[in-house]
Amino acid sequence: MIFETNDRRICTFNNLKRTISASYSEHKRYRKKSELEFEGPQNQGVTFEMKFIAGHGVRPWSMVHKITLMCEKGVVNSFVLGGHKVGGGKWVITGIDEDYKEVWNHGELVSVAITVTAKEYL
Repeated sequence: MIFETNDRRICTFNNLKRTISASYSEHKRYRKKSELEFEGPQNQGVTFEMKFIAGHGVRPWSMVHKITLMCEKGVVNSFVLGGHKVGGGKWVITGIDEDYKEVWNHGELVSVAITVTAKEYL
């Protein structure tokens, strides 16, 4: 998936949220506070929203279908933002929420908003 904006097509995202965390073991001690032991970093996660509008040069059904296949087939991709890789490696889409904003007669999808959830795949 290539995010792009030009005079013929708008295919971008909004509200990118990135989750970074680490794993710790907790060792209980008698009459003392527990001691934490660092185990290592956890896989990073991201969520972002995309809107596909037919008037912006994209086909909403085909874009949703493409992203759905990426999720269901476990396609692994790089996530690059402004020329910089996000995270330490590749990413997989782990979930998609779809919000059908505008559907015309005969089921023609004109506008859809999706929320994509992805996880680092090392």
